[in-house]
Amino acid sequence: MPANLLDDSRVRALDTETGRYAATLSPEWAVWGPNGGYLAVIALRAAMAHSRLSRPASFQCHFLASGEFGPVELEVVSLGGGKRAESLRVDLKQGDRLLLTATVWLVDDGLKGFDHDFAKPPDIPGPQALRGFQDLSDDYADWYPIWRSIECRPLRWDDGPGDPTWHGWMRFTGTLIADRAEDAIRQLFWLDLPAWNATAAAHGWPFPYLTPTLDLTVQFHRFAPEVEWLLAEGSVPFAADGIVGCVSRVWTEDGRLLATGTSKGICRPNPSYEQDLKRAKADAEENG
Repeated sequence: MPANLLDDSRVRALDTETGRYAATLSPEWAVWGPNGGYLAVIALRAAMAHSRLSRPASFQCHFLASGEFGPVELEVVSLGGGKRAESLRVDLKQGDRLLLTATVWLVDDGLKGFDHDFAKPPDIPGPQALRGFQDLSDDYADWYPIWRSIECRPLRWDDGPGDPTWHGWMRFTGTLIADRAEDAIRQLFWLDLPAWNATAAAHGWPFPYLTPTLDLTVQFHRFAPEVEWLLAEGSVPFAADGIVGCVSRVWTEDGRLLATGTSKGICRPNPSYEQDLKRAKADAEENG
């Protein structure tokens, strides 16, 4: 049964005067530990709950620890701004351990200013023309729990080392998006995904390293809660000295740019590498 991201990322007010909120990390969103995008979503929701303004403009966070599945607390502090824009800091803690710290800008509706759109969407097939991971992978049932609640239809699959880019049509299987705030949550969640996939595309399996994310920055441009599928794309043009950097975007099927993101990852030895390498050699021998 797929999980509902909105239910599992809900924040509860403990003391709005001091900006204290609570949430519970669900194991339904596990990748190694709690997914980084999932933690970011909870922080964004706390900022939106606390702010006097309604439109998310940007989000920046540092991932400091993965944490355990269970209760967490958040502290939200308004850093200032003006009548039509507010900056907030969010600290997400589990006991004495700081898991994530974020800053969020929220702005007022109806702002006037420059208006142009030069964004050019990638020329790739739509989701109906592609197959999902559940159809492409022989061991999809063994993938992390998070994949029970999301579906991805990638442009490339099992192509071997190549261009460090990734495109995947994404949708939730148990979460319905109904309004702007919920769409901001969805966009933020999707923009956490391309960095690893684009890195992996350049190297091929088995992977000697994993690349946990250090930080994630998202600029929200516009919202489309009415659409089901969104295209997440990412590029990792350079990796060296144990770090990788990704630029990512989220698009609608009709070519509207919704959000832009950047992230930085740090390489860590893959504890499963030797096991994966033996499996790869065995598969190669079996296939001649």
